[in-house]
Amino acid sequence: MQGGYTDNYYMQMAQNIRRYKGVRPIPVNHGYQKVKIDGEFEEWNKIEVEYRDTKGDVFHRDHPGYGGLHYTDNSGRNDIVTSKVGVSKKYISFYAETNQDLTSHQNENWMLLLIDADNNSETGWFGYDYLVNKEVVDKENTVLMRYDENENKWIKHSTVEYAYKGNRLELNISREQLGLTENQFTFDFKWSDNPAALSDPISFCTGGDTAPNRRFNYRCIWKK
Repeated sequence: MQGGYTDNYYMQMAQNIRRYKGVRPIPVNHGYQKVKIDGEFEEWNKIEVEYRDTKGDVFHRDHPGYGGLHYTDNSGRNDIVTSKVGVSKKYISFYAETNQDLTSHQNENWMLLLIDADNNSETGWFGYDYLVNKEVVDKENTVLMRYDENENKWIKHSTVEYAYKGNRLELNISREQLGLTENQFTFDFKWSDNPAALSDPISFCTGGDTAPNRRFNYRCIWKK
């Protein structure tokens, strides 16, 4: 319910199902996996831990509703289905795969990557400390932003390299920039394509596609 309890009841249901029926343990990513950002993607086949999202949830909506309303939503664009993370001595690499070929990087709010680097929901923008692809330089370079809590806005932190071809995308971020330099760490992340706005986490529920869905995050646990 927009403007009310939003998706609180849905989240409560998921929480209780997990509590009483149980869930599989979160897989742990072990060892170094060096990835070259060249748009070829072969190295990703060696990384077994993957994060999945439902397929086919970007269909457009055009249907009459209650009380004379007519619901229209054509924001569905890139259907994100699989994600991976690789860790090398210097970089953390991210991979995303969509159901069909990716649209142009020149599109607004294209394949946003949000990272909760300190694994703390009380810091950053609703927990997210870094944002990638809000500003894209060109087909090979994109901008890593950091959320400034004093100014309450995203600010440019650095430029990172990325590549995409067909339905796959990859990028590298320095471990030092994310503050993830220890021999083991945990962080959360999320992909989102074409949200109408980044006003609050409910923005992920009302437009485009998000992986994982709604307010959920993926959790990466890595050990050397």
